[in-house]
Amino acid sequence: MTTREKILIFRPDHIGDLLLTTPALYALRKAKPHAHISVLVSSWSSSILTGNPDIDDILICDLPWLDRGENPSYLPLLPIIHQIRSQQYDRILNFRIAAKAAAFSRLLGGKERWGFDVLKSRWAWTHTAPYNPNQHVVDNYMALARAYTRSEDTSVNFRIFPETADLSGIDEFMHNSPPAVVLGVTSGRPDKSWLSDRWAKVADHIAKDGFRILLNGGPTEETDVRMVQSLMRHPAENLVGRFSLLQFAGLLNRCAAIITLDSFPMHLAAALGIPTIALFGANSSTLWGPYPGNYPRIVVEPPPEIPRNAQAMKWIQPTHVIHAYNRLDLQQ
Repeated sequence: MTTREKILIFRPDHIGDLLLTTPALYALRKAKPHAHISVLVSSWSSSILTGNPDIDDILICDLPWLDRGENPSYLPLLPIIHQIRSQQYDRILNFRIAAKAAAFSRLLGGKERWGFDVLKSRWAWTHTAPYNPNQHVVDNYMALARAYTRSEDTSVNFRIFPETADLSGIDEFMHNSPPAVVLGVTSGRPDKSWLSDRWAKVADHIAKDGFRILLNGGPTEETDVRMVQSLMRHPAENLVGRFSLLQFAGLLNRCAAIITLDSFPMHLAAALGIPTIALFGANSSTLWGPYPGNYPRIVVEPPPEIPRNAQAMKWIQPTHVIHAYNRLDLQQ
């Protein structure tokens, strides 16, 4: 009897990072149809894999340096390390380049450990793949999957299954609704954020065209969303805490467009093929922007001469975003 190859995918990360890894998971499953594929993910992102047929099981691990909760602890990592080492995985694939993630991966065992050939983490791997900072992270993730599987397939397929969620609440929420535009007004990081009064000006401009305005933010960011609402002259609805991740995907599928920061909703819109305007400041839009596809997408960002630092988002004015919105030429 042949023993199934056991593969562990290391991705205890933010929600968007996990979503961007699903094309590589799909590529691995196609190349290794009989392997047992486990995915190590954070508790706050695991539901994005609901219904995904490319994986066999999900392991939960909240890395304390990524946990945005209060007083995260390292102690829960010890039983996770013991559990994974006892499984004796044949191969561990790590899609992060960070040194801490590499060190933690090294503790998990694995006959082979695959990661990117970058200075701060290459010491942890038995096998490496090149990391190109001038191409999208999705393409880098696919390159790591191809290096391991020796596949020539370069197709990118995002895998998310909103239909596995209860969408009856979305049906009711969108019943007889005018076309809606989602504004993702929070990002979880100050260097990615945009001023509330500027969001309000953009939202009011879109509302004048007859679109329903839906303001989105993370579970802990309702205050920021309410601030935008308070500065608007037109009505807008607050989505914070109303829907699960997959329900939000079902909602976004029914919207005309999204205008958002560098965040999970931007990556979700790209995966679903929703018209997208993305605001970028400190981060590279080449590496982290909405993944190219057959859908309208516009990146609003400072010109090259503006330093890409924590102040870069201040360069973006409402007129820049309104101009991008007009270019989309959304139909009622």
